[in-house]
Amino acid sequence: MKQTRRQQGFTLLEIMIALTIFAVISTLAWQILDGAMRTSSATDASAAKLNQLQRAWSLLERDFFQLQGRAPRHAAGAFRLKNNALEMTTLNGVSGQVQLERVRWRLEGGRLWRDVWPTFDGPASSKPDEVPIVNEVKAVQWRFWQAGWQKAWSNSDAQPDGVELTLTMESGERWRWVFTTPGELPPEAAKPAEPTADTPTDAPAEVPAETPPETPADAAEPQP
Repeated sequence: MKQTRRQQGFTLLEIMIALTIFAVISTLAWQILDGAMRTSSATDASAAKLNQLQRAWSLLERDFFQLQGRAPRHAAGAFRLKNNALEMTTLNGVSGQVQLERVRWRLEGGRLWRDVWPTFDGPASSKPDEVPIVNEVKAVQWRFWQAGWQKAWSNSDAQPDGVELTLTMESGERWRWVFTTPGELPPEAAKPAEPTADTPTDAPAEVPAETPPETPADAAEPQP
C-alpha cells in the first residue's frame, strides 16, 4: 500500500498573492508617511514665514512709534523716501542706554531689508549693517498720512502722522499694516519776557480803580 507524500512549502501562486498584498500595504504606508512629511514641511514653512512677518511688524511699529525728527550730519533729511526705500531716525536701547539710531527699510532681491548704521553721526562713507527681515517679497508700497493719504513724501524735514505699508508676497498674499507716528511736535510755548536793565524793578504795581458803591436808584427792585 502506497503512502501519499505531503506537499512542503508554498506554491508559486501563493507567493505571488503574498507579494502583491505586501506591495499594496507598503505603497499605502509610504503615501501616508509622505503626506505627513509634506504637511509637516508646509506647516514649518508657513510658521517660519509668519514669524518673519511678525518680526517685521514689531520692528516697524517700534521704529515709527519712536520716530525722531533729527537727521544725522551726513543725511539730507530726517525722514525721506528715495527709490522706494524709507530712511528715518528712531531710538534704540543698548546696554540700558537709549540712543538715536538711523535705519532704512528697502526691498531688494525679493527680500525686505532693514539697514542699521553703526553710529548715528558717523562719516558719510560709513556703510550700514544689512539685515534681511522677510523673504519672498514681490513688491513694497508706502503711503503717508498728513491730512490725507499721500503716495510720496517730498518734505524730508517733516514727518507724517501715519505710515501705511503694503507687502505683496510672491505667493500672491498681501499684508497691509498701518502705523502711527509722533508726528510734528508742537512749537515750544513762548516764554515770558524777562525784565531788562531799563525796566525799573521797584515800580509800584498798578492798583485797579475802586468801583463806586451802588446807589439805591441803581439797585434792582425786589420781585413781589
